[in-house]
Amino acid sequence: MRILSAFKTLTFVGCLLSLSNFSYAQLWPNSSLTFVTPLAVGSASDVALRIVSEQISKSLGQSILIDNQTGASGAIGAEKVANASPNGYVFCGCNNAILSVLPQLRKVPYNPLKSFKPIGMVAVLPTVLVVNADSPFKTVKDIIDYAKANPGKIEYASGGVGSPQHIAMSMFESMAGIKFTHVPYKGASQAAVGVAGGEVQVMFNAIGTVLPLIKSGKLRPIAIAGSQRTPIMSDIPTVGESGVPGYSYASWVGIIGPAGLSDEIVAKLSGEILKTLAMPEIIKKLGDNGIDPYPMSASQMSAFMAADYQRMGRVIKEAGISGD
Repeated sequence: MRILSAFKTLTFVGCLLSLSNFSYAQLWPNSSLTFVTPLAVGSASDVALRIVSEQISKSLGQSILIDNQTGASGAIGAEKVANASPNGYVFCGCNNAILSVLPQLRKVPYNPLKSFKPIGMVAVLPTVLVVNADSPFKTVKDIIDYAKANPGKIEYASGGVGSPQHIAMSMFESMAGIKFTHVPYKGASQAAVGVAGGEVQVMFNAIGTVLPLIKSGKLRPIAIAGSQRTPIMSDIPTVGESGVPGYSYASWVGIIGPAGLSDEIVAKLSGEILKTLAMPEIIKKLGDNGIDPYPMSASQMSAFMAADYQRMGRVIKEAGISGD
């Protein structure tokens, strides 16, 4: 009888806990949320997250704070989320540089595949090769020819070691058989301004980040980094079309939470992301900023992240990229 009584008690407690978890998920969120973003203000990833989070905030009826923490190439912000309580109020808007690249270049205080719970992909960021408007370089061939005749003389900007701009250019150097000099800045936006001001000659950057500088005539687009041309710059050829066959690079950004986050909260927020990315007005707003929506469920994002981590590992090894 005692065993039966104990079993009934445990069953009752279990039911209460399940009901409590269900009720918590049903009530979530009942206060504001924070999206920690280890990305520079004004970068394409930051713009994409702000556009999407603004709509999600309306749908959930709670404000969403975008907390930009860019220290240590994004590792500080990512660590903050990895160590956060999995109560559904702190998330990370992270890109592939933080989750797929940085952990393979140096020791970081988080495991990209174990410290987080994927929620949903937000956007893919078409990338473009740009030069200063007064640059003599008009094509990819111009750049390659000069670089082969003058190894290391061309300086390129990036948002930092392991940033999307660094990886994209390292791939370009490796596949084109040339060598540039890397000049890291404290973010993609600052790097773009550096090229526009003539401090550095060339860089790859997300179209959304450099579009205003292109429109103002301060930067000249040379080639698209992806495997296909992009509608926003349909007259600009791809790098592959321009003499480096097989070259393809694009950055992505998505939302993750700390490991241990309940499946119910994941499902609810993931659903809001998917609904938001299906809205015509959101698609247009992202497109106007040179950003493509990239809807993906939590499970799809989890598989994608694991595959991308492996792919970037191969890219880093083949291109000889180091964390120095």
